[in-house]
Amino acid sequence: MHQDAINLVRKCDECQRNANISRKPSQPLTSITAPWPFAQLGMDFVGPLPMATGQRKFLIVTVDYFTKWVEAEPLATITEKNTESFVWKSIICRFGVPRTIITDNGKQFDCQAFRDFCREWRIEHRLASVAYPQSNGQAEVINREIISGLKKRLEDSKGRWTEELPSVLWAYRTTPRTTTGESPYSLCFGAEAMIPVEVGMQSPRAVHFTEDNNEEGLRCLLDLVGELRDKAAIRVAAYQ
Repeated sequence: MHQDAINLVRKCDECQRNANISRKPSQPLTSITAPWPFAQLGMDFVGPLPMATGQRKFLIVTVDYFTKWVEAEPLATITEKNTESFVWKSIICRFGVPRTIITDNGKQFDCQAFRDFCREWRIEHRLASVAYPQSNGQAEVINREIISGLKKRLEDSKGRWTEELPSVLWAYRTTPRTTTGESPYSLCFGAEAMIPVEVGMQSPRAVHFTEDNNEEGLRCLLDLVGELRDKAAIRVAAYQ
């Protein structure tokens, strides 16, 4: 199945034309570790993009440095209020209060209102150095992944990017990452998501599903989450 997927991507015209260009550094990367999932986040804006419904042409993106989980929301304007609202709704209300947020020096981040917001929730706000914007490289990588995924899906109909965004995020969250060896979904929730292909082709866990076995299996996976995350952390350090 993996080989079939590799062959399909190699034959896909859109995938080849929008493939990422490798810009790996000539020296080892500096390892950035996080003490727990969603402790350290990178945040950035993408845009302006083609005008979509609701006059939305910007995208705010945040990524967890450990699990690589991504949250994104289309916006019509870039303001401090929209930034605070996104952090509250998409991060704090879903995954808890983070320890650190890393951003660039954009005025929507480097402003008194956002500093006060972070101080209220005791979040350490770090600004990437102007001389070394790569210090927020994780967010830049995610931006590139999202744009690449949208290009492959849309071609000429670029105004529909807001409609395709959930599908692109879903594909990213359920795909194993090279750095961790696991999908962001599994590192967040301790189990792999049920993806559409498993429903259509009836994977073993779909065919042999029973409530008793499912409960027992989830408990076993929950016991192994710590080990799974430890292995991912070791793999990230070795990869970098």
